[in-house]
Amino acid sequence: MSDLYSEWIVKRKKPVWALPAKIILILFTAIMAFFAMAGFIILAIPALILGYVTYRLSLNWDLEYEYTFVKGELDIDKIMAKAKRKRCAVFNMEQTEVVAPEGAHQLDNFKNTPCKVMDFSSGIPENKKYIMYTSYHNEIVKVIFEPNDRMLDDMWNTAPRKVVK
Repeated sequence: MSDLYSEWIVKRKKPVWALPAKIILILFTAIMAFFAMAGFIILAIPALILGYVTYRLSLNWDLEYEYTFVKGELDIDKIMAKAKRKRCAVFNMEQTEVVAPEGAHQLDNFKNTPCKVMDFSSGIPENKKYIMYTSYHNEIVKVIFEPNDRMLDDMWNTAPRKVVK
Protein backbone atom coordinates (compact mmCIF):
# COMPACT_ATOMS: atom_id res chain seq x y z
CA MET A 1 0.00 0.00 0.00
CA SER A 2 1.44 3.37 -0.99
CA ASP A 3 1.44 6.36 1.32
CA LEU A 4 -1.04 9.09 0.53
CA TYR A 5 0.59 12.51 0.24
CA SER A 6 -0.87 15.85 -0.74
CA GLU A 7 -0.21 19.45 0.07
CA TRP A 8 -1.97 22.73 -0.57
CA ILE A 9 -1.19 26.37 0.20
CA VAL A 10 -3.92 28.91 0.95
CA LYS A 11 -3.11 32.61 1.10
CA ARG A 12 -4.87 34.46 3.93
CA LYS A 13 -6.68 37.63 2.91
CA LYS A 14 -4.98 40.73 4.32
CA PRO A 15 -7.12 42.91 6.56
CA VAL A 16 -8.35 46.13 4.95
CA TRP A 17 -6.71 48.21 7.64
CA ALA A 18 -3.27 46.50 7.37
CA LEU A 19 -1.70 48.85 4.80
CA PRO A 20 -2.79 52.14 6.44
CA ALA A 21 -1.72 50.82 9.85
CA LYS A 22 1.68 49.79 8.50
CA ILE A 23 2.19 53.22 6.89
CA ILE A 24 1.26 55.00 10.12
CA LEU A 25 3.55 52.80 12.21
CA ILE A 26 6.47 53.33 9.82
CA LEU A 27 5.82 57.08 9.82
CA PHE A 28 5.82 57.27 13.63
CA THR A 29 8.99 55.16 13.77
CA ALA A 30 10.73 57.45 11.28
CA ILE A 31 9.66 60.59 13.18
CA MET A 32 10.91 59.18 16.48
CA ALA A 33 14.20 58.09 14.88
CA PHE A 34 14.64 61.54 13.34
CA PHE A 35 14.12 63.28 16.69
CA ALA A 36 16.41 60.78 18.40
CA MET A 37 19.19 61.65 15.94
CA ALA A 38 18.45 65.36 16.32
CA GLY A 39 19.33 65.29 20.00
CA PHE A 40 16.38 63.81 21.84
CA ILE A 41 18.26 60.58 22.58
CA ILE A 42 15.48 59.44 24.92
CA LEU A 43 13.35 58.67 21.81
CA ALA A 44 15.86 56.13 20.47
CA ILE A 45 14.54 53.24 22.56
CA PRO A 46 10.83 53.87 21.75
CA ALA A 47 11.80 54.18 18.05
CA LEU A 48 13.55 50.79 18.16
CA ILE A 49 10.62 49.19 19.99
CA LEU A 50 8.09 50.65 17.56
CA GLY A 51 10.21 49.50 14.61
CA TYR A 52 10.28 45.96 16.00
CA VAL A 53 6.52 45.99 16.62
CA THR A 54 5.93 47.21 13.06
CA TYR A 55 8.10 44.37 11.71
CA ARG A 56 6.33 41.69 13.78
CA LEU A 57 2.85 42.95 12.87
CA SER A 58 3.68 43.11 9.16
CA LEU A 59 4.75 39.44 9.32
CA ASN A 60 1.39 38.48 10.77
CA TRP A 61 -0.53 40.43 8.11
CA ASP A 62 1.05 38.48 5.22
CA LEU A 63 0.03 34.90 5.98
CA GLU A 64 -0.25 31.66 4.07
CA TYR A 65 -1.39 28.32 5.44
CA GLU A 66 0.18 25.13 4.13
CA TYR A 67 -1.84 21.95 4.55
CA THR A 68 0.09 18.70 4.28
CA PHE A 69 -1.71 15.37 4.45
CA VAL A 70 0.51 12.33 4.79
CA LYS A 71 -0.02 8.92 6.44
CA GLY A 72 -3.36 9.85 7.96
CA GLU A 73 -2.16 13.12 9.52
CA LEU A 74 -3.05 16.65 8.51
CA ASP A 75 -0.23 19.08 9.30
CA ILE A 76 -1.03 22.79 9.14
CA ASP A 77 1.83 25.29 8.99
CA LYS A 78 1.66 29.07 9.02
CA ILE A 79 4.03 30.84 6.61
CA MET A 80 4.60 34.47 7.55
CA ALA A 81 5.72 36.91 4.83
CA LYS A 82 7.10 34.00 2.79
CA ALA A 83 10.06 33.98 5.17
CA LYS A 84 9.13 32.29 8.44
CA ARG A 85 7.35 29.01 8.99
CA LYS A 86 5.59 27.90 12.14
CA ARG A 87 3.79 24.62 12.83
CA CYS A 88 0.22 25.40 13.88
CA ALA A 89 -1.23 21.95 14.49
CA VAL A 90 -1.14 18.27 13.57
CA PHE A 91 -4.46 16.42 13.35
CA ASN A 92 -4.73 12.65 13.19
CA MET A 93 -7.57 11.14 11.14
CA GLU A 94 -8.02 8.41 13.77
CA GLN A 95 -9.10 11.08 16.28
CA THR A 96 -11.27 12.97 13.79
CA GLU A 97 -15.03 12.75 14.08
CA VAL A 98 -16.09 14.29 10.76
CA VAL A 99 -14.77 16.36 7.84
CA ALA A 100 -17.53 18.00 5.81
CA PRO A 101 -18.25 21.12 3.76
CA GLU A 102 -19.46 24.10 5.72
CA GLY A 103 -23.23 23.83 6.16
CA ALA A 104 -23.45 20.07 5.56
CA HIS A 105 -26.04 18.17 7.58
CA GLN A 106 -23.34 15.82 8.92
CA LEU A 107 -22.15 18.72 11.10
CA ASP A 108 -25.54 19.15 12.80
CA ASN A 109 -24.59 16.82 15.68
CA PHE A 110 -21.80 19.21 16.68
CA LYS A 111 -23.68 22.53 16.58
CA ASN A 112 -24.24 22.68 20.34
CA THR A 113 -20.89 21.17 21.27
CA PRO A 114 -18.69 23.65 23.15
CA CYS A 115 -15.34 23.61 21.42
CA LYS A 116 -12.38 25.75 20.48
CA VAL A 117 -12.41 27.09 16.89
CA MET A 118 -9.19 27.03 14.85
CA ASP A 119 -9.53 28.97 11.59
CA PHE A 120 -6.90 28.14 8.97
CA SER A 121 -8.90 29.43 6.00
CA SER A 122 -8.23 32.27 3.58
CA GLY A 123 -10.93 34.51 5.04
CA ILE A 124 -12.51 34.94 1.60
CA PRO A 125 -16.26 34.24 1.89
CA GLU A 126 -16.59 32.85 -1.67
CA ASN A 127 -14.07 30.03 -1.12
CA LYS A 128 -15.41 26.61 -0.17
CA LYS A 129 -14.56 25.89 3.44
CA TYR A 130 -14.51 22.52 5.17
CA ILE A 131 -15.14 21.92 8.84
CA MET A 132 -13.32 19.20 10.77
CA TYR A 133 -14.26 18.19 14.30
CA THR A 134 -11.37 16.40 15.94
CA SER A 135 -9.65 15.78 19.22
CA TYR A 136 -6.61 17.99 19.79
CA HIS A 137 -4.74 18.05 23.11
CA ASN A 138 -7.59 16.14 24.78
CA GLU A 139 -10.34 18.55 23.77
CA ILE A 140 -12.74 18.72 20.82
CA VAL A 141 -11.83 21.45 18.33
CA LYS A 142 -13.55 22.80 15.24
CA VAL A 143 -11.03 23.29 12.43
CA ILE A 144 -11.94 25.50 9.46
CA PHE A 145 -9.77 24.95 6.39
CA GLU A 146 -9.86 24.94 2.58
CA PRO A 147 -8.44 21.70 1.15
CA ASN A 148 -8.19 20.97 -2.56
CA ASP A 149 -9.86 17.98 -4.23
CA ARG A 150 -6.76 15.78 -4.14
CA MET A 151 -6.36 16.28 -0.40
CA LEU A 152 -10.03 15.49 0.15
CA ASP A 153 -9.64 12.31 -1.91
CA ASP A 154 -6.62 11.27 0.16
CA MET A 155 -8.49 11.98 3.39
CA TRP A 156 -11.47 10.01 2.11
CA ASN A 157 -9.22 7.08 1.15
CA THR A 158 -7.81 7.11 4.68
CA ALA A 159 -11.14 7.40 6.53
CA PRO A 160 -14.12 7.06 4.15
CA ARG A 161 -16.79 7.11 6.90
CA LYS A 162 -15.49 10.37 8.37
CA VAL A 163 -15.02 12.47 5.22
CA VAL A 164 -17.87 13.98 3.21
CA LYS A 165 -16.88 15.36 -0.17
